[in-house]
Amino acid sequence: MRIRFWGTRGSIPTPGPRTLRYGGNTACVELRTDDGHFFILDCGTGLFELGRELAGESQPMVGSILLSHTHWDHTQGFAFFGPAYRKGNVFTVYAAPGVDRSLSDVLAQQMDYLNFPISLEERGAAVKYEEVGEETFGVDNVRVRTQYLNHTVLTLGFRIMSGGASVVYVADHEPFSPGLYRSGVTDPTLADIVHAGDRKHVDFLRDADLVIHDAQFTEAEFERRHNWGHGTAEYVVDVCVAAGVTEVALFHHDPDHDDALVERIEWDAQERARARGSNLRVVAAAEGMVINLPESADGEPGDETWHPSTGRPAQARILVADDEPGLVQVVGAVLAKDGYEILVARDGEEALEVIRREHPDLILLDVMMPKLDGYGVLRELRATPEFRDVPVIMLTARVGEEDIVRSFEGGVTDYISKPAAPSLLRSRVRRWLLSQE
Repeated sequence: MRIRFWGTRGSIPTPGPRTLRYGGNTACVELRTDDGHFFILDCGTGLFELGRELAGESQPMVGSILLSHTHWDHTQGFAFFGPAYRKGNVFTVYAAPGVDRSLSDVLAQQMDYLNFPISLEERGAAVKYEEVGEETFGVDNVRVRTQYLNHTVLTLGFRIMSGGASVVYVADHEPFSPGLYRSGVTDPTLADIVHAGDRKHVDFLRDADLVIHDAQFTEAEFERRHNWGHGTAEYVVDVCVAAGVTEVALFHHDPDHDDALVERIEWDAQERARARGSNLRVVAAAEGMVINLPESADGEPGDETWHPSTGRPAQARILVADDEPGLVQVVGAVLAKDGYEILVARDGEEALEVIRREHPDLILLDVMMPKLDGYGVLRELRATPEFRDVPVIMLTARVGEEDIVRSFEGGVTDYISKPAAPSLLRSRVRRWLLSQE
């Protein structure tokens, strides 16, 4: 398996003398398996140079584009990808489903006549679109496992498995909890991870040969940019060490980070891995960098493989249970943008009445409420077979480790601290609604 980086920057392209070493193009990675299958991971501006490289290939091209999400820095190169204009080439784009529009419609907007001189339909290559959720699917002899990430729009991570080699691509991802492990634990295990979302993320990375992971911010920057949907190199090292990863490439470098700062982040991350007694290899991804991974005849064991079949979620009913009228109004207005029907409860007892009467598809639950607190509501729900599997997201100002742990032990699905960025809230709600289908 051969991996080459064509774009490593996040947010916006930053060409120039200050980014010569690690590159200024936005996210794009090429992956080729030993049997010749061709993958493109994201379509940032690095895709333009990849297209130039491919222009000399004489045979018709068949490839798969794994698109983590549709933010501009991951799609800016799509309209400028030369092989997409050549008849006989075939590309299949795999990405998460949209709420109110198809994936092809989202990409076509970039090539609307007001933005670009050539429409999507005028391109010569055949482009197919597959909307995928959390699942495992096959592309020829390659297996691809997907998982939702913690970003400001529904975003997929990809685990590509061919032969005995596995690569995990995590483009944009924010830690779910301020600290990975419970405090006071000297030799932490997976069970000591505070937030179930981080625990699931470690499992997704488990024993990978290479992880390409968003490490956009320094720890100091992250304190000011919580809810922006990105992480730190410190978090990346910690989850990769916990997962037994062999090598990690720090990715999605911040546009404000020059080569010297990226290099310092790389050094600090290497020292962090060594301090944890790990043999994890840490590198900062750079344009032009090539990593080769040996494949074997035996495939990586794991999940059953099937083909994508995810559609956009039907209109869902969401209960917002909180005693703060202003917050209920704001949350309701944010979620109504995605076409959900919003139900409201002002205390715990009313929440249970609404749940039994209306059967919501998802519940946003505050901890501190009159009459019956969120823990009491959760306890009643999980003791009732009819509501045992309904997704419940704690949306609360209580951010202490003990509150997060208590909530997950009680059966909560997710835990979000107030104030939550509207985009992040929409993404997390949509993730759990899709997971229920």
